[in-house]
Amino acid sequence: MKGKPLLKVLLPCWLAVFFAGQAAGATGQFEFNAHYGKWSLNLLKSLIENSLNDVLESDIKKRFLEKIQEDHPSLTEKSYSQEVNFDSGGDNYGFELRWYPGGEKGSFSLGLGVEKTSMKISFPKISGSLDLQDTSAPVPGQAGFKAEASSEFRINPLSLHLSFRWDILPSSKVHPYLTLGVGAATGTSLDQATVMYSYTGDLTIPGQASQHYEDSINKTLKEIKDEMEAEGEDFPFPPFVPFFQLNLGLKGMITNNLHLMIDAGIWDGFLLRGGLSLRF
Repeated sequence: MKGKPLLKVLLPCWLAVFFAGQAAGATGQFEFNAHYGKWSLNLLKSLIENSLNDVLESDIKKRFLEKIQEDHPSLTEKSYSQEVNFDSGGDNYGFELRWYPGGEKGSFSLGLGVEKTSMKISFPKISGSLDLQDTSAPVPGQAGFKAEASSEFRINPLSLHLSFRWDILPSSKVHPYLTLGVGAATGTSLDQATVMYSYTGDLTIPGQASQHYEDSINKTLKEIKDEMEAEGEDFPFPPFVPFFQLNLGLKGMITNNLHLMIDAGIWDGFLLRGGLSLRF
């Protein structure tokens, strides 16, 4: 889908909700919400670092060895160790139209919204230490390679969302609510996502001057996808960006029609956000 795909989908969906509400009678009420929040995966920082350490070790060590063996083919791995640091962050803002079929005191509502989410997932520092030996020498010689690497993935999807909300004790001026929803962004968001990787390191061989190595890439997923397909490899991402939402919040009355909201929960990660809602 090109041009304005979300607008083409969102407008008829909003109109469908509006006319469904009109057909249901005068008891239903609409609510318009604007919100902003912060996104992160850092609540799982330790788990991610531990679970991905082995995966990263295999890939990063392979890159180091390939570069070194281009100049020193007789050097082979003796041992390898590394430390991994993980970080993530981003923000979210959006607009949502909700319909409360039960009216002002109704608990259940159906929402349609458009969301812009910026997500950064990074490994700002990966320290690696590679011990090598020269198998071609009469007496195998020792060598060492110490390096630091970093990588980052950024994506900024514009997505369409459908959600179901249950206000708990909706007649109270301040009351909790639970939201369950799903959403999706088109493949354009994936194409425009960026991947960055870089490393720098020094190889030391006894009796020789140290040798410096460095490399980096900065590409979009579209560029990576084209390269993989040209080599006959499958691209490991789906053709769209799915979202799953599950959050708990508090809603406070400012006036009869204006409410302040704050909630936290799951949003392909963790999201804390606040906003204003206008009933009409």
